[in-house]
Amino acid sequence: MTGTSDTRPPNILVCVKFVPDPNQLQADASGHPDLARAPFRISTFDENAIEAALQLSTRHGGHIFGVSVTSGQVPPRDVLLRTLAMGVEVLYLIKDEARLAADPYRVAAVLAAAARAIQSAENIPSWDLVIAGEASADQFNAQIGPRVAMALDLPAIAYATKLELQHGRLIANRATDERSETLEVDLPALVTVGTEINQARMPTVLQVMGAARKPIREIVIEELPGIDLDALERRPSLRTIDISAPPSARKRIVIEGQDAAEMASHLLSRLGTDGEVKF
Repeated sequence: MTGTSDTRPPNILVCVKFVPDPNQLQADASGHPDLARAPFRISTFDENAIEAALQLSTRHGGHIFGVSVTSGQVPPRDVLLRTLAMGVEVLYLIKDEARLAADPYRVAAVLAAAARAIQSAENIPSWDLVIAGEASADQFNAQIGPRVAMALDLPAIAYATKLELQHGRLIANRATDERSETLEVDLPALVTVGTEINQARMPTVLQVMGAARKPIREIVIEELPGIDLDALERRPSLRTIDISAPPSARKRIVIEGQDAAEMASHLLSRLGTDGEVKF
């Protein structure tokens, strides 16, 4: 990818993942996640990524594109439209019905190929900035952003808490356990962000209505230019064998007493007997 112009408004690509809402995820009778009962949503960190892109676009102009790899089920249309209502101008869905991109390396390889394909399809001279959430709300492996940067041969800054574009360079702040850092890198670049960077705004009614007029473009992964699926499948990969929640049986103990003081005394006694509270 070539460098960006100092005067040209930036073209920003945001990597978006749609996940079952962790706040509504429950285990079924076997202890496995009941994905059918949890509605889809934009991964929390990716909402922050969209907001970061929108803030930069507000200051510097330019365009915001979104790209997502959907494995198996495509999220409901209202979830896709929320991405557009939040500020993405065009959303590309890479449909992976066979779940060929099943681990971070493969997802990153597909996203990188998609970035190049979108750049060509939209006649974009170069991506100036690629923004990704620091991790996904479901798996939290924190690998996608750095792997996409490697696949696109871009410099990367992770865990940014503040972003600015100045004279063809990205200036980013981030905080570590020991210190605060200010980093600077030439564009084009990739950056990952978390919840500390901003508070994603709620789309207005007009933005929600306008989202329906924005394009959602689908590409079947087998038809994605620049990706060798056979070579991708031959590479070693991670496979999740099982996910289950620890058993949690309720004790169903009823605390009784003549008044509140007696019930509180019985409750404290019971908590102390069970080892829940140490006196």
